[in-house]
Amino acid sequence: MPPLAGRIAGTGLAIAAVTIAVLAALLYGDMSRETGLSREVQAIQDVKSGLESLKDSLHRLRYSIVAGPGSGDLDRERVAIEADLHYLRAKAAERPDVAPALAALEAPVRVYLDVAGLALRAPQRERGAFPVAEAEESAFRSVGRATARATEEINHRTNSQIQLWASREVYVRALVAGTIAVLIGLGVAFRQSIRRARRDAARIEQLAHYDALTGLANRSLLTDHLARMIAMSRRNAAPVAILLFDLDDFKDVNDTLGHAAGDALLSAVARRAQSCVRASDTVGRLGGDGFLVLLPDTDREGARSVASKLLDALALPFDLGAARVNVSASIGGGFLPGAAADADALIHEADGALYASKRGGRNRYTEAAIGGYPMPGVAAVKTS
Repeated sequence: MPPLAGRIAGTGLAIAAVTIAVLAALLYGDMSRETGLSREVQAIQDVKSGLESLKDSLHRLRYSIVAGPGSGDLDRERVAIEADLHYLRAKAAERPDVAPALAALEAPVRVYLDVAGLALRAPQRERGAFPVAEAEESAFRSVGRATARATEEINHRTNSQIQLWASREVYVRALVAGTIAVLIGLGVAFRQSIRRARRDAARIEQLAHYDALTGLANRSLLTDHLARMIAMSRRNAAPVAILLFDLDDFKDVNDTLGHAAGDALLSAVARRAQSCVRASDTVGRLGGDGFLVLLPDTDREGARSVASKLLDALALPFDLGAARVNVSASIGGGFLPGAAADADALIHEADGALYASKRGGRNRYTEAAIGGYPMPGVAAVKTS
């Protein structure tokens, strides 16, 4: 991921994270307020339950008055009403929002209780002298007003809860959307990071094992491949051949046309060399104008064929921009089974054969003898 894109992604993720934090805080605040409202509704509902209990007691007292003496227990109803009033006084101390309505009902209720008691104790003919109906109406009206006030408070808080639920739905949707956006952003950032890590790893691998100029395997990778080829050759009794070659008079190209032309020539040589081998073969650059070709499962005859292809391909002219040059190559071959005991010895064997090609007139291939090297001129190939 480019640095600018990385900064943009990081900024976007930071903004999304802050937004989510704010939404979460708002959501937590709403939930706390809703919990508080639920507790208040329950408390006022308890007040309303107390008012309903008082109303029931007043109804029983009314029945006693209508039925006359002996039909009810005035003392029992008085105790029940006093208990209800005591309960409502305690609730009024806890709930200032309904306290005035609760305080306003106590006097009318007590008046009704006293008038009812007097009427029940008076003879039947004198009972009409007491204002029982007026006291009853006043008591029930005061209880009704207190009940209406409690219901109003419950409705107010319930509406507040509904509004909180609506806002919470918005917050939750935004929170879910923000979380999804963050997850997508993190996924994209992670994916880009993995891609960048893979590109970096591939780049490091390229720099560590491949030649920067030609793209061929470098000395380190060639040595590793050759060691494995030798191990497999000994395990499977399979032949191995290597061809070591460099360009004849490469220094003249650098001196006359410049190093840029020399680099272009080396890149072109690398491409032509790769076109002369199989996919299972390896062409690498050892440094300078020196190249190494690894040929697994290849005997001497197969190596001669590849060497001939190389000499023919490299003998063709190279177009280097404005210049056209002709070069040739000297090639030396080393083989297993043979006198070499390891990779270094095998390369040393091919190097000796290479210099035998140079001493023999260049633009030719010389292979190491079966019993070792040098054997200049053995199986030499020359193209004119």
